[in-house]
Amino acid sequence: MNARERERYRKRLVEQLAALGENVEEHRRLIEEGPSTPDFAGGDRAAELETMEVDSAIADSEAHLVEKIRHALDRIEDGTYGICEACGAKIPAARLDAKPSVSLCVSCQEEHEEGR
Repeated sequence: MNARERERYRKRLVEQLAALGENVEEHRRLIEEGPSTPDFAGGDRAAELETMEVDSAIADSEAHLVEKIRHALDRIEDGTYGICEACGAKIPAARLDAKPSVSLCVSCQEEHEEGR
């Protein structure tokens, strides 16, 4: 991978990181505000609790993605970006284009998801 390609991926990752940071903060804020309905039972309360649960899951997922993006940025800096962390093979550009934060090739990712 040449310097221009690394810079292109770095820029995309930084943009994603900025957008995610705003989203994580918004979801965390909504969770911290807590329920707004005084109804301790009933449909409004149930809907509000469900929304809070969804916000919490989204915030956790986005926080995990922030970690992956930061890791990818570190890998760009140390020159290992685009190389599978498991097997050392080159990660195809199409995979990096689709998801710049990946650190595993498709085969290793499949093995990871299967628990091997």
